[in-house]
Amino acid sequence: MREIFDFFLKRLFFLCFIFLEAFAFFLLFAKNDFHRSIYKGSSLFIVGKIYQIRSEIKDYFSLKQVNEQLAQENASLKNALEISKNPLKTPEQEIEDPVYEQKYTYIPARIIGNSLHEKKNFLTLDKGTLDGIEPDMGVLLPNGIGGVIISVSKHFSTVRSLLNPQTKINARLKRNKYFGTLIWHGQDHRIALLEDIPKYVSILRGDIVETDGKSAIFPQGIYLGKVKDYQLDAENGNYKIRVELATDFAASDRVYVVKNLLKKEREDLKKETLQKESEP
Repeated sequence: MREIFDFFLKRLFFLCFIFLEAFAFFLLFAKNDFHRSIYKGSSLFIVGKIYQIRSEIKDYFSLKQVNEQLAQENASLKNALEISKNPLKTPEQEIEDPVYEQKYTYIPARIIGNSLHEKKNFLTLDKGTLDGIEPDMGVLLPNGIGGVIISVSKHFSTVRSLLNPQTKINARLKRNKYFGTLIWHGQDHRIALLEDIPKYVSILRGDIVETDGKSAIFPQGIYLGKVKDYQLDAENGNYKIRVELATDFAASDRVYVVKNLLKKEREDLKKETLQKESEP
């Protein structure tokens, strides 16, 4: 107790000074409207800054959750697009008022592994069979095609990237609808070749290349890239068209796995047709 008393006694003048200063400021702001307004304004500014910093910190640590939510919303929007549906037509329906049947749905996923400069490139996704992923499903990136699912476990899946010579995409020139095959030949990750376009087809630099929808993997009309240049292959009389890809694999993080709801029906019909054709 004696030590506490000595402590305050030694600092008596300093403590009196602090008390008087505080009392003076109290009188200044309590009795003077001008100074009181400055005090309130300063207090609000400081408190506002504190809340702003706290909010920015909170937003930073919730980015993952926000990205997941945005991916789910984007998948829902893709499901609603007309390219994801088939028109249902009856004699009573007007052409201007079509009814659609859902054909494609989209499952959002995240890239957790990505090779870019190999001869054969692959992606690894954080979704698997538990999320509805199956082999031979297409994979879309926000700005183009990513590839095709080739193997799946419960929680993960492997994608054969578009930057893999074994990946062949049915593609067409948007302007005239002539179709061929888009293949990457293992060189520049920004360039692929559109092959099998006949020499009589009109081609222009800058022509848009898109999916043609003839496979059961991707909807038609997915943007793939633009014609960079082209030349005639003298051996087969077809063009070799260099396409500048829209997909930026180096900057991609989110993907959408394409599920064709009518794929099984289509494959069953094909098997049935082949079986009937093989019968004597």
